[in-house]
Amino acid sequence: MDAMKKLSVLVVGAGAVGSVVGGMLANAGHHVSMLGRHSHMSAIAQRGLEISGVIGKHKVRSIATYTSATDIPQQHFDLILITTKSYDTQQALQEIVRLISPDSVLISLQNGLGNMEAIAGFVGAERTLGGSVMFGAVIKAPGSVEVTANPESIKLGSIGAMPLKQVESIAQIFSEAEVPSEATPEIMKYIWGKLLLNCCLNALSAILEFNYRELWESPEVREIQSSIIREVFAVARAKGIELAWHEPKEYEPVLFDFIIPQSFAHSSSMFQDMKRGKRTEIDSINGAIAKLSKELGLSTPTNDLLTKLVRAKEKQQRKRFGKE
Repeated sequence: MDAMKKLSVLVVGAGAVGSVVGGMLANAGHHVSMLGRHSHMSAIAQRGLEISGVIGKHKVRSIATYTSATDIPQQHFDLILITTKSYDTQQALQEIVRLISPDSVLISLQNGLGNMEAIAGFVGAERTLGGSVMFGAVIKAPGSVEVTANPESIKLGSIGAMPLKQVESIAQIFSEAEVPSEATPEIMKYIWGKLLLNCCLNALSAILEFNYRELWESPEVREIQSSIIREVFAVARAKGIELAWHEPKEYEPVLFDFIIPQSFAHSSSMFQDMKRGKRTEIDSINGAIAKLSKELGLSTPTNDLLTKLVRAKEKQQRKRFGKE
Protein backbone atom coordinates (compact mmCIF):
# COMPACT_ATOMS: atom_id res chain seq x y z
CA MET A 1 0.00 0.00 0.00
CA ASP A 2 1.43 3.35 -1.10
CA ALA A 3 2.06 5.50 1.99
CA MET A 4 1.91 8.64 -0.21
CA LYS A 5 -1.53 7.85 -1.64
CA LYS A 6 -4.66 9.32 -0.09
CA LEU A 7 -6.75 6.33 0.93
CA SER A 8 -10.45 5.67 1.07
CA VAL A 9 -11.28 4.49 4.59
CA LEU A 10 -14.49 3.15 6.14
CA VAL A 11 -14.87 3.13 9.93
CA VAL A 12 -17.50 0.62 11.03
CA GLY A 13 -18.95 1.22 14.49
CA ALA A 14 -17.49 4.70 14.88
CA GLY A 15 -17.54 5.24 18.63
CA ALA A 16 -14.74 6.86 20.59
CA VAL A 17 -11.77 4.86 19.26
CA GLY A 18 -13.05 4.69 15.68
CA SER A 19 -13.77 8.42 15.68
CA VAL A 20 -10.26 9.26 16.88
CA VAL A 21 -8.46 7.05 14.35
CA GLY A 22 -10.82 7.85 11.48
CA GLY A 23 -10.90 11.54 12.38
CA MET A 24 -7.12 11.85 12.41
CA LEU A 25 -6.88 10.02 9.06
CA ALA A 26 -9.44 12.48 7.64
CA ASN A 27 -7.48 15.35 9.16
CA ALA A 28 -4.44 14.10 7.24
CA GLY A 29 -6.35 14.25 3.96
CA HIS A 30 -7.61 10.68 3.57
CA HIS A 31 -11.17 10.09 2.38
CA VAL A 32 -13.01 8.82 5.45
CA SER A 33 -16.56 7.52 5.81
CA MET A 34 -17.98 6.65 9.22
CA LEU A 35 -20.82 4.30 10.10
CA GLY A 36 -22.18 4.85 13.60
CA ARG A 37 -25.02 5.89 15.87
CA HIS A 38 -27.42 8.59 14.72
CA SER A 39 -26.72 11.29 17.32
CA HIS A 40 -22.93 11.13 16.87
CA MET A 41 -23.04 10.89 13.07
CA SER A 42 -25.60 13.71 12.80
CA ALA A 43 -23.46 16.03 14.94
CA ILE A 44 -20.35 15.26 12.86
CA ALA A 45 -22.29 15.90 9.64
CA GLN A 46 -23.59 19.24 10.93
CA ARG A 47 -20.62 20.63 12.85
CA GLY A 48 -17.64 18.41 12.10
CA LEU A 49 -15.77 16.14 14.50
CA GLU A 50 -13.99 17.66 17.50
CA ILE A 51 -11.01 15.70 18.83
CA SER A 52 -9.43 16.87 22.08
CA GLY A 53 -7.29 15.58 24.93
CA VAL A 54 -3.71 14.42 25.15
CA ILE A 55 -3.20 14.41 21.36
CA GLY A 56 -4.21 18.07 21.03
CA LYS A 57 -7.27 19.81 19.59
CA HIS A 58 -8.50 19.09 16.08
CA LYS A 59 -11.65 20.04 14.17
CA VAL A 60 -12.35 17.75 11.21
CA ARG A 61 -15.12 18.55 8.74
CA SER A 62 -14.35 16.32 5.76
CA ILE A 63 -16.02 13.10 6.99
CA ALA A 64 -18.92 11.34 5.26
CA THR A 65 -21.29 9.96 7.90
CA TYR A 66 -23.87 7.18 7.76
CA THR A 67 -26.16 5.44 10.23
CA SER A 68 -26.97 2.47 8.00
CA ALA A 69 -24.66 0.46 5.76
CA THR A 70 -27.37 0.39 3.09
CA ASP A 71 -27.02 4.18 2.70
CA ILE A 72 -23.30 4.05 1.86
CA PRO A 73 -22.78 4.44 -1.91
CA GLN A 74 -21.07 1.54 -3.65
CA GLN A 75 -17.37 2.42 -3.78
CA HIS A 76 -13.88 1.05 -3.24
CA PHE A 77 -12.43 1.19 0.28
CA ASP A 78 -8.70 0.63 0.76
CA LEU A 79 -9.05 0.19 4.52
CA ILE A 80 -12.06 -0.88 6.56
CA LEU A 81 -11.61 -0.32 10.30
CA ILE A 82 -13.82 -2.55 12.44
CA THR A 83 -14.37 -0.73 15.74
CA THR A 84 -17.67 -2.26 16.84
CA LYS A 85 -18.17 -4.06 20.13
CA SER A 86 -16.82 -7.60 19.86
CA TYR A 87 -20.31 -9.15 20.01
CA ASP A 88 -21.32 -7.16 16.89
CA THR A 89 -18.40 -8.22 14.66
CA GLN A 90 -20.21 -10.90 12.65
CA GLN A 91 -23.31 -8.77 12.07
CA ALA A 92 -21.19 -5.78 11.02
CA LEU A 93 -19.34 -7.89 8.45
CA GLN A 94 -22.63 -9.12 6.99
CA GLU A 95 -23.95 -5.55 6.75
CA ILE A 96 -20.90 -4.21 4.86
CA VAL A 97 -20.23 -7.25 2.66
CA ARG A 98 -21.09 -5.39 -0.58
CA LEU A 99 -18.59 -2.64 0.34
CA ILE A 100 -15.65 -5.02 0.73
CA SER A 101 -13.53 -4.96 -2.43
CA PRO A 102 -11.21 -7.83 -3.42
CA ASP A 103 -8.20 -5.82 -2.22
CA SER A 104 -9.75 -4.10 0.82
CA VAL A 105 -7.75 -4.59 4.04
CA LEU A 106 -9.88 -5.05 7.17
CA ILE A 107 -8.40 -4.01 10.52
CA SER A 108 -9.87 -4.97 13.90
CA LEU A 109 -9.29 -2.21 16.47
CA GLN A 110 -11.45 -3.94 19.08
CA ASN A 111 -11.22 -5.27 22.60
CA GLY A 112 -11.09 -8.92 23.54
CA LEU A 113 -10.41 -12.20 21.79
CA GLY A 114 -11.81 -13.67 18.58
CA ASN A 115 -12.32 -10.57 16.44
CA MET A 116 -9.40 -11.04 14.06
CA GLU A 117 -10.29 -14.69 13.63
CA ALA A 118 -13.90 -13.79 12.80
CA ILE A 119 -12.79 -11.26 10.18
CA ALA A 120 -10.21 -13.65 8.71
CA GLY A 121 -12.91 -16.30 8.42
CA PHE A 122 -15.01 -13.81 6.45
CA VAL A 123 -12.45 -12.29 4.04
CA GLY A 124 -9.29 -14.38 4.45
CA ALA A 125 -6.26 -14.03 6.74
CA GLU A 126 -4.21 -12.38 3.98
CA ARG A 127 -6.52 -9.32 4.12
CA THR A 128 -6.97 -9.16 7.90
CA LEU A 129 -5.02 -7.15 10.46
CA GLY A 130 -5.40 -6.86 14.18
CA GLY A 131 -4.62 -3.74 16.14
CA SER A 132 -3.83 -3.39 19.82
CA VAL A 133 -5.08 0.07 20.82
CA MET A 134 -3.75 1.31 24.15
CA PHE A 135 -5.09 4.87 24.12
CA GLY A 136 -8.23 5.69 26.08
CA ALA A 137 -11.01 7.76 24.52
CA VAL A 138 -14.54 8.83 25.37
CA ILE A 139 -17.38 10.51 23.50
CA LYS A 140 -17.87 13.72 25.52
CA ALA A 141 -20.95 14.70 23.52
CA PRO A 142 -22.26 13.85 20.05
CA GLY A 143 -19.59 14.99 17.58
CA SER A 144 -16.91 15.41 20.26
CA VAL A 145 -14.33 12.83 21.41
CA GLU A 146 -11.56 13.16 23.97
CA VAL A 147 -8.36 11.10 24.17
CA THR A 148 -7.87 10.62 27.91
CA ALA A 149 -4.67 8.56 27.82
CA ASN A 150 -2.14 7.66 25.15
CA PRO A 151 0.59 5.52 26.76
CA GLU A 152 1.93 3.82 23.64
CA SER A 153 1.55 3.33 19.91
CA ILE A 154 -1.01 1.11 18.21
CA LYS A 155 0.48 -2.26 17.29
CA LEU A 156 -0.66 -3.64 13.92
CA GLY A 157 -0.07 -7.18 12.74
CA SER A 158 -1.34 -10.12 10.73
CA ILE A 159 -2.34 -13.55 11.99
CA GLY A 160 -1.50 -15.10 8.65
CA ALA A 161 -0.44 -14.30 5.19
CA MET A 162 -0.04 -10.50 4.93
CA PRO A 163 3.61 -9.55 4.31
CA LEU A 164 5.16 -7.45 7.09
CA LYS A 165 6.14 -4.78 4.54
CA GLN A 166 2.48 -4.19 3.75
CA VAL A 167 1.66 -3.94 7.46
CA GLU A 168 4.52 -1.46 7.88
CA SER A 169 3.12 0.75 5.10
CA ILE A 170 -0.28 0.88 6.84
CA ALA A 171 1.37 1.65 10.19
CA GLN A 172 3.27 4.48 8.48
CA ILE A 173 0.00 5.91 7.12
CA PHE A 174 -1.47 5.90 10.63
CA SER A 175 1.66 7.46 12.14
CA GLU A 176 1.79 10.23 9.54
CA ALA A 177 -1.81 11.05 10.52
CA GLU A 178 -0.62 11.55 14.14
CA VAL A 179 -1.88 8.14 15.25
CA PRO A 180 1.46 6.58 16.29
CA SER A 181 1.53 2.97 15.08
CA GLU A 182 4.03 0.15 14.64
CA ALA A 183 3.96 -3.07 12.63
CA THR A 184 4.71 -6.28 14.49
CA PRO A 185 5.13 -9.92 13.44
CA GLU A 186 3.85 -10.90 16.92
CA ILE A 187 0.40 -9.35 17.05
CA MET A 188 -1.04 -12.00 19.39
CA LYS A 189 1.49 -10.97 22.05
CA TYR A 190 0.01 -7.46 21.97
CA ILE A 191 -3.63 -8.55 21.64
CA TRP A 192 -3.15 -10.65 24.76
CA GLY A 193 -1.30 -7.79 26.45
CA LYS A 194 -4.33 -5.56 25.86
CA LEU A 195 -6.61 -8.40 27.02
CA LEU A 196 -4.58 -8.65 30.24
CA LEU A 197 -5.01 -4.91 30.83
CA ASN A 198 -8.74 -5.06 30.11
CA CYS A 199 -9.16 -8.02 32.45
CA CYS A 200 -7.50 -6.01 35.23
CA LEU A 201 -9.51 -2.82 34.74
CA ASN A 202 -12.80 -3.14 32.88
CA ALA A 203 -14.90 -5.41 35.06
CA LEU A 204 -13.67 -3.91 38.34
CA SER A 205 -14.32 -0.38 37.07
CA ALA A 206 -17.85 -1.39 36.00
CA ILE A 207 -18.76 -3.31 39.16
CA LEU A 208 -17.33 -0.76 41.63
CA GLU A 209 -18.16 2.30 39.48
CA PHE A 210 -14.58 3.51 39.93
CA ASN A 211 -12.31 5.45 37.60
CA TYR A 212 -8.74 4.20 37.26
CA ARG A 213 -7.38 6.43 40.03
CA GLU A 214 -9.94 5.01 42.46
CA LEU A 215 -9.01 1.46 41.45
CA TRP A 216 -5.31 2.29 41.89
CA GLU A 217 -5.84 3.77 45.35
CA SER A 218 -7.54 0.65 46.73
CA PRO A 219 -5.28 -2.04 48.26
CA GLU A 220 -8.18 -4.50 48.07
CA VAL A 221 -8.56 -3.89 44.33
CA ARG A 222 -4.81 -4.27 43.80
CA GLU A 223 -4.95 -7.68 45.48
CA ILE A 224 -7.75 -8.74 43.13
CA GLN A 225 -5.82 -7.43 40.12
CA SER A 226 -2.75 -9.45 41.14
CA SER A 227 -4.93 -12.56 41.14
CA ILE A 228 -6.33 -11.67 37.69
CA ILE A 229 -2.80 -11.26 36.35
CA ARG A 230 -1.71 -14.68 37.64
CA GLU A 231 -4.74 -16.35 36.07
CA VAL A 232 -4.33 -14.69 32.65
CA PHE A 233 -0.63 -15.62 32.59
CA ALA A 234 -1.52 -19.25 33.36
CA VAL A 235 -4.08 -19.41 30.55
CA ALA A 236 -1.74 -17.69 28.07
CA ARG A 237 1.06 -20.12 28.94
CA ALA A 238 -1.25 -23.11 28.47
CA LYS A 239 -2.37 -21.70 25.09
CA GLY A 240 1.24 -21.24 23.96
CA ILE A 241 0.89 -17.44 23.87
CA GLU A 242 4.10 -15.59 24.65
CA LEU A 243 3.38 -12.37 26.52
CA ALA A 244 5.78 -9.44 26.62
CA TRP A 245 6.53 -10.25 30.28
CA HIS A 246 7.83 -13.60 31.49
CA GLU A 247 6.12 -13.65 34.88
CA PRO A 248 3.17 -11.91 36.59
CA LYS A 249 5.57 -10.10 38.91
CA GLU A 250 7.17 -8.44 35.86
CA TYR A 251 3.82 -7.06 34.71
CA GLU A 252 2.59 -5.69 38.03
CA PRO A 253 4.93 -2.65 38.13
CA VAL A 254 4.06 -1.92 34.48
CA LEU A 255 0.37 -1.82 35.38
CA PHE A 256 0.58 -0.12 38.78
CA ASP A 257 3.48 2.29 38.20
CA PHE A 258 3.12 3.17 34.50
CA ILE A 259 -0.15 2.36 32.74
CA ILE A 260 -2.74 3.24 35.40
CA PRO A 261 -1.04 6.46 36.60
CA GLN A 262 -1.13 7.75 33.00
CA SER A 263 -4.88 7.06 32.87
CA PHE A 264 -6.14 8.27 36.27
CA ALA A 265 -9.09 10.25 34.87
CA HIS A 266 -10.23 7.40 32.63
CA SER A 267 -12.96 4.90 33.47
CA SER A 268 -13.46 1.75 31.47
CA SER A 269 -15.68 1.45 28.41
CA MET A 270 -17.43 -1.36 30.27
CA PHE A 271 -18.33 1.09 33.06
CA GLN A 272 -19.63 3.55 30.44
CA ASP A 273 -21.72 0.81 28.81
CA MET A 274 -23.07 -0.34 32.17
CA LYS A 275 -24.14 3.20 33.13
CA ARG A 276 -26.15 3.46 29.90
CA GLY A 277 -27.80 0.07 30.24
CA LYS A 278 -25.89 -1.27 27.24
CA ARG A 279 -24.55 -4.76 26.70
CA THR A 280 -20.95 -5.19 27.86
CA GLU A 281 -18.01 -7.03 26.28
CA ILE A 282 -17.41 -9.17 29.37
CA ASP A 283 -17.67 -12.44 27.39
CA SER A 284 -14.69 -11.53 25.19
CA ILE A 285 -12.56 -10.25 28.11
CA ASN A 286 -12.72 -11.88 31.59
CA GLY A 287 -15.35 -14.27 30.23
CA ALA A 288 -12.97 -15.39 27.48
CA ILE A 289 -10.34 -16.25 30.10
CA ALA A 290 -12.93 -18.12 32.15
CA LYS A 291 -14.07 -20.09 29.08
CA LEU A 292 -10.54 -20.92 27.93
CA SER A 293 -9.53 -22.02 31.42
CA LYS A 294 -12.32 -24.60 31.48
CA GLU A 295 -11.33 -25.88 28.03
CA LEU A 296 -7.72 -26.19 29.22
CA GLY A 297 -8.59 -27.81 32.53
CA LEU A 298 -7.38 -24.82 34.55
CA SER A 299 -8.95 -22.85 37.38
CA THR A 300 -9.50 -19.07 37.15
CA PRO A 301 -11.80 -18.27 40.10
CA THR A 302 -11.24 -14.50 40.06
CA ASN A 303 -12.06 -14.09 36.37
CA ASP A 304 -14.99 -16.50 36.76
CA LEU A 305 -16.43 -14.43 39.61
CA LEU A 306 -15.94 -11.07 37.88
CA THR A 307 -17.66 -12.43 34.76
CA LYS A 308 -20.69 -13.53 36.79
CA LEU A 309 -20.87 -10.25 38.70
CA VAL A 310 -20.77 -8.17 35.50
CA ARG A 311 -23.43 -10.34 33.87
CA ALA A 312 -25.68 -9.95 36.92
CA LYS A 313 -25.22 -6.19 37.10
CA GLU A 314 -25.64 -5.86 33.33
CA LYS A 315 -29.00 -7.67 33.47
CA GLN A 316 -30.14 -5.39 36.30
CA GLN A 317 -29.09 -2.26 34.39
CA ARG A 318 -30.72 -3.40 31.15
CA LYS A 319 -33.99 -4.01 33.02
CA ARG A 320 -33.70 -0.57 34.57
CA PHE A 321 -33.33 0.94 31.09
CA GLY A 322 -36.12 -1.22 29.65
CA LYS A 323 -33.78 -3.21 27.40
CA GLU A 324 -34.55 -6.70 28.75
